[in-house]
Amino acid sequence: MTDVSNAISTREKMVYGLGDLSSNLMWGLTSAYIMFYYTDIYGLKASSVGWILLIARIFDAFCDPVVGWFVDRQGGWVIPRLIRSLAVPLGMANIFCFLPLPFSPHGKILWAALSYIVFGAIYSCINTPYGALAPMMTVVSRDRVELNSFRMMGCQVGQFCIAALTIPAITWLGGGSSAAHRQKGMVLFVLLLSSAGVLLWRKVGTTCQARYPTEPVRNNIFFLLKILCRNRLWILCNVMVFQQFIVIAAVYGFVLYYVKCVLGGTDAWGGMALTLATVCSFLGAMLCPFSSRCFGVMKTAMIATLLQIAAYGAIFVSGGWIPSFVPAFSVLAFAQGLMSPLAYVFLATAIEDGSSRSSLKSTGLAYSINTLVSKVSMGVSGFVLALCLSYGHYDSSLLLCGEDTKYWINVGFVFFPISALLVQYIILNIWNSSRANEYSANKISS
Repeated sequence: MTDVSNAISTREKMVYGLGDLSSNLMWGLTSAYIMFYYTDIYGLKASSVGWILLIARIFDAFCDPVVGWFVDRQGGWVIPRLIRSLAVPLGMANIFCFLPLPFSPHGKILWAALSYIVFGAIYSCINTPYGALAPMMTVVSRDRVELNSFRMMGCQVGQFCIAALTIPAITWLGGGSSAAHRQKGMVLFVLLLSSAGVLLWRKVGTTCQARYPTEPVRNNIFFLLKILCRNRLWILCNVMVFQQFIVIAAVYGFVLYYVKCVLGGTDAWGGMALTLATVCSFLGAMLCPFSSRCFGVMKTAMIATLLQIAAYGAIFVSGGWIPSFVPAFSVLAFAQGLMSPLAYVFLATAIEDGSSRSSLKSTGLAYSINTLVSKVSMGVSGFVLALCLSYGHYDSSLLLCGEDTKYWINVGFVFFPISALLVQYIILNIWNSSRANEYSANKISS
């Protein structure tokens, strides 16, 4: 293996962030628009969409432990090569997700499910190693915070592109606003995004270096799982991530419906709301290193969680009044961006704490299961949100939504994520008060 410098440059940190930029040009599009695409463009029923999202996410989520186990068996050095090799298959699978083949109603459901499952499985094989790469690039705590901040900034730039461009692009590329025009526009738009995403992933795989790669570990996967389950901090971190992705799913996957039905806006207004959320979240991620240095990681995480809870309360009280919704939604997105890099810092600390107590290393498996948890969370959240549409009898052809529809959209957009944030705040307090974590708490606050 070629010797590399132990110093990590700003350029390499920025290139690492391109991985999440690429992810959000592809995965971010599915997170924000796949439900909208299925219900309003491809013409699937909301109840069917719920099952597709749940089954697909849980199916491909279980690819993550297999990938993590593979990385542990091969050693951390294999990660950059894996990223380079899977870039093109991921781009192709993303195109298939939004390819509106003219099947029968049941055929459409099967095609949507199959293409979404394949895309998610390939994404697992590239994104799980990508997440495990960061702690192998540097062991300096401050560099890790900055590395993950660049990652989140890349995430927000990708989300900004998706939020700001998707609705106008599919209308312009498709040549109109009818369902057929939007289907054509969506395919062309996804083709452009996937091409850019492939190039960005290739750049990450050729530039980012695993300076501290994990050594190959060839233990039984079930034995490694048993070791991981003894790591209390890792379990707490996974519970926290589950709650965090409920909030992400509600904000980015359901705001289009909230704007349309509760605020009385158009699809273009929904795209503007997503753009606003992305900008504010980007600012929060950018401020995260400064806030962590001033207040510590734990206090920053608690402040971000409380701000999100307060913002949801303000959104509910506003009752669909736009002048109140906009500032509350901006605060919500900003606080979410402030919190987003910290989840990876908590995870790295939990894994290192567990490794210090055991001679067995399972970094890849630990990260992969964390990714599994985030995907299951997205799947469950998508299922719950689709049920809210189904219970509310959502009809994409109606210009005005009934009171029953508004009620259930409020349940999905406000009450579902706010309950997750309350659980997240409890988990943070358990972590902070844990006597068994005194050493790690000091390290994570430094």
